[in-house]
Amino acid sequence: MTPPPGWYRDPSAPHLERWWDGTAWTEHRRIPEPAGYGPAAGGAPGP
Repeated sequence: MTPPPGWYRDPSAPHLERWWDGTAWTEHRRIPEPAGYGPAAGGAPGP
């Protein structure tokens, strides 16, 4: 089963998160927010 679209740890740069579009990694990356910050369950919106 394929993971749903969302921000995940970047397999090529573990200190970053990368957007998974549901079928492939995109070029969008970001620095992860510290735990307890940012949007509640469901994560941040996509790129």
